[in-house]
Amino acid sequence: MKLEYHLVAGGVASAALIPVLGVNSAAFFASSVLIDFDHYLDYVYRNNFTDFSVKRMFAFHEFLYEKTNETLFLGLSVMHTVEFLLLVYAVAALTGVAAIEAILWGLLFHMVLDLIYLYRQGRLFRRALSIVEYVIRWNRLKRHGLHPELPYDLALEALLAGSKSLGDNEER
Repeated sequence: MKLEYHLVAGGVASAALIPVLGVNSAAFFASSVLIDFDHYLDYVYRNNFTDFSVKRMFAFHEFLYEKTNETLFLGLSVMHTVEFLLLVYAVAALTGVAAIEAILWGLLFHMVLDLIYLYRQGRLFRRALSIVEYVIRWNRLKRHGLHPELPYDLALEALLAGSKSLGDNEER
C-alpha cells in the first residue's frame, strides 16, 4: 500500500481514536506510518550502504512491486514480521506504558491494511511475515537452483543505469 494511503488511513483512524487514546493517538498514527521505515532500511542494506536517497528508495520498491507477481520474488520487511510485533508486544506488556500499547495498535492497524491490500492484489504470499519463514523459503528457492536475489539486483541495476522508468533524475 502506498504511503499516501497509510497517511490518510492512519490519520482518520487516529483522529477517531482521540476519545479513547487521547494524546497517545499521535503514537498510534506515527507507528502506523513509520513502520514502513523498514523499506528504507532494506534499500540501504541492499545497495551496501552506498546510497541513502529516499527518492531512489521509492523507485527501487516501485520496481520490486512490479516483480512481486513473479514466483521467484520473496520480500521481507523486518518491521512487518511476527517477531517484531511480538517484541513490541512484550515491551508494552512488561512496561504497561499506554503510548507503547498505542504504538503496537498502530503497527497492527498498518499490517491489517497491508494484508488486505496484498490479498486483493493476489500478492499475499510474496512477503514473508516472519524472519524464520523468510530464511526457510529463501533457502528452499536456492536449493531449487533459483536466485531470489535477482529481482533486487535488477532493481539496483536499473537505478544505477539511471532508468527513466524509475524516475531517477537526481545526482548520486
